[in-house]
Amino acid sequence: AGRPPPRIKNFQINNQIVKLKYCYTCKIFRPPRASHCSICDNCVERFDHHCPWVGNCVGKRNYRYFYLFILSLSLLTIYIFTFNIVYVALKSLKIGFLNTLKETPGTYPSTVLICFFTLWSVVGLTGFHTFLVALNQTTNEDVSKVFLFL
Repeated sequence: AGRPPPRIKNFQINNQIVKLKYCYTCKIFRPPRASHCSICDNCVERFDHHCPWVGNCVGKRNYRYFYLFILSLSLLTIYIFTFNIVYVALKSLKIGFLNTLKETPGTYPSTVLICFFTLWSVVGLTGFHTFLVALNQTTNEDVSKVFLFL
């Protein structure tokens, strides 16, 4: 067997020198901003993160769908939270707050609490990814503080 290729290879793209790293597992020179996912055992172009909830990597090919999913989930959570509060408030005006809680014990008041706590995590995640989109950055780059301006 031959020697492995060098760890880094310089390429010129648009009159700019770009360093490509060699992935010994995949046996390829990775494009800029690609990373090897040890869980999927693949190199992922524009690697953002490995999502344990869906069991795959989020990268160049599926980031827009991931972002639209968390954005729509945020809007749904805001919608449910808002209209549950409106329902409880309007019902409280008619029969009082304590009677509203007695009449609908496990439905609307508990949904308001669940949505309140879900709201912070989901909307926070969406806000973080909106921030990353605005900076043209990935979660992996933000966490490792490595960013290439290409």
